[in-house]
Amino acid sequence: MAKKKKKSALAQAATRKLATIGGPKMSPEEVAHVLYHAEQRGEVERVPLEDGSWAWLVPGPNGQPQMLKPTPEMLTVIHRFEAEGHVAHE
Repeated sequence: MAKKKKKSALAQAATRKLATIGGPKMSPEEVAHVLYHAEQRGEVERVPLEDGSWAWLVPGPNGQPQMLKPTPEMLTVIHRFEAEGHVAHE
């Protein structure tokens, strides 16, 4: 069985930050940045919504997943990251 690669310090910090959503206030850009990288690592995923948009499926309290729909500001950040080919911080 292969050893699981240990997360970098930045990835660990992003995971901790992701766990605090709903707690300390983060700007839309910070939330989008954290979730974008969490998505790259497979910690969250995009799910389609009935209106044609999408939301992130994120871990919630007691292990119950929650959906977080990006705001227009967050979508602007995500589109910029995708256009720039923004990659996970190692």
